[in-house]
Amino acid sequence: MIWLLMAVTAGFFNALWTAQSKKVLQKLNPREFTLLFRLATAFLLFPLAALEAVWIPSWRWWALTFLAGLFEGLRTWLLARGVKKDYYTTFAFYNLTPFFTVLVAPLLLKEAQSGSLLAGGVLIALGAFVFHRIGGWSWNGLGGAVFSTAGVIVSKMALEQGLPLYFAFLTFTIGALVLYPLEAIGGSPLRMKVMEREWREVLRPALWSFIASVLFYVALAHAPASKINPLVRANLLFGFFLSYFLLKETKDWRFKALGGGFILLGLLLVALG
Repeated sequence: MIWLLMAVTAGFFNALWTAQSKKVLQKLNPREFTLLFRLATAFLLFPLAALEAVWIPSWRWWALTFLAGLFEGLRTWLLARGVKKDYYTTFAFYNLTPFFTVLVAPLLLKEAQSGSLLAGGVLIALGAFVFHRIGGWSWNGLGGAVFSTAGVIVSKMALEQGLPLYFAFLTFTIGALVLYPLEAIGGSPLRMKVMEREWREVLRPALWSFIASVLFYVALAHAPASKINPLVRANLLFGFFLSYFLLKETKDWRFKALGGGFILLGLLLVALG
């Protein structure tokens, strides 16, 4: 049960850093923000990772770690792009992650798939769309959900070796570095002078991301991905309250409360499944 509680708490801190990132995204483009944000989080993870650091003579583990870092970078980049345009639409689609996870994780990780677990994943995804009833579309949110699910799958495979904090540090560092090719492809080189001025504003959301990452990866190392990843989606519930009180986004709050009810029921089913 402690691992499930850690996953839900990680969801709170994920919602907190996302809400606080909106102001920074008015000054930095998504790739610049993601690069600074991932590097800052990796820097905070480094002392804990150093305690676990050990050379692992397995090419498979290093390949999985690289893939997890690549998916992490792409996931966060897409999430940053979407949040800058439309906070709610992005999160509605991004929260298809639990549905994808409860379908894919049992097949690839040989985890048990109960009816309540599957129903919980469906309710969380349904609640996300009720939460956001405007009816828009977010490729950023959908892409983020796909990369989030893929990242959790390969992370769980790598964490069979343990070392969750060492692994988290490596994946966050890799996730930041893959943004350089994205900058080159996008034709918009990093504005280093701007980044030098703004990196301090990234530290606060990076701190919440650091706490969320420690909780998430430790929980993922000890519990099934099909449970942990959906439970982290409690961040949409937390995100509703944070956006309401911190960002003053009060539009359609009744539908958001209804969607939150579906999500809460889904979370309970996942926890009990």
